[in-house]
Amino acid sequence: MSNKITIEELIEAVEARAIQSPIPIRFRSSQNLGGAGERNSRSRGFNGFDLVTQREYQHGDDVKKIDWAATARSGGQKIFVSQFYEPREVKFYILVDSKLTMDFGSVRTTKRMLAAELAASILKSARKTNDKVGYITYSEDRIESMSKRAKFVGAMKNEALRNIIEPGMTPVSHEMPVKATNTQAEVIDVEGLTDQPGEKLTGLQQALRFVRRQSKSLVFVISDFIDLNEAELTDLASASARHDVVCMHVQDRRERELPDTWGVFVLEDIRKGARKAIWLWPKWWPFQRRGSGVREQFTANFNSRRSTLIEFFKDNNIKWEEFSTEEGTAATPKLTKLFADH
Repeated sequence: MSNKITIEELIEAVEARAIQSPIPIRFRSSQNLGGAGERNSRSRGFNGFDLVTQREYQHGDDVKKIDWAATARSGGQKIFVSQFYEPREVKFYILVDSKLTMDFGSVRTTKRMLAAELAASILKSARKTNDKVGYITYSEDRIESMSKRAKFVGAMKNEALRNIIEPGMTPVSHEMPVKATNTQAEVIDVEGLTDQPGEKLTGLQQALRFVRRQSKSLVFVISDFIDLNEAELTDLASASARHDVVCMHVQDRRERELPDTWGVFVLEDIRKGARKAIWLWPKWWPFQRRGSGVREQFTANFNSRRSTLIEFFKDNNIKWEEFSTEEGTAATPKLTKLFADH
């Protein structure tokens, strides 16, 4: 009997860890979520873009919705409020990093599987409110898989989770690019995304420029954000100017700190297969000047990159949260708060 786990079992395990939490759409409505289906109807309401009519003010109406021009035309005898069509639909886009670095994990799971758990929570929450979702997975230089359009969750959940998880089930190759088995990069015209002839776009840039063309949406970017270049940062800032962008920074403890051990420790670049052996002194070693050791420098380098990234998020009005592979259900409060406060 084979003990090899299947993709279906992994999807089931990921869905079991998903949470369901309301995701308010603040650019669509000033209220928190109502009942299922409320936000994607064509019913009349006070939050929307298309004016339907005015009607007389009724007790309990929001005074901010009073149409003072219409009220003045009545000679002040009646007070009118404006009514609008509610937006037809709300769209989410989930952009998931599929680079080789996402296959690293030292505790509980890998960053790729953590990304799948976060994506599953977004999908589960969107299904509750009957919203449409599109997804894209991207590697260093291409889009690996995507939905051609935003769909209701029931029609694309398994497809999305499969394309996030499956690349991590194959042996790591340092020669071949990461490749998902389903929809490939030909689904979009990459040339049409470039701003100038001959411009070479990374996978993240292609994903961001694709969603930038869509109607105003809520865009989740799930990544370890390792080695972002200036062009990628520019496109991320541009996307945030059009959409509500939420960045979910996935990481592992061993990216933040070296183990509490001593002796020879081997570091590996998972992308190139290069290895480097370092010597770790025990923390109690009396001849090591405080703050000058390898451990301290390793942590300082991570914190420096993290601070730069957080400053960029703040400058561009991007919401973000950090999730680590070892957290498991302990991350639920952070995820719930991120959904509520995005």
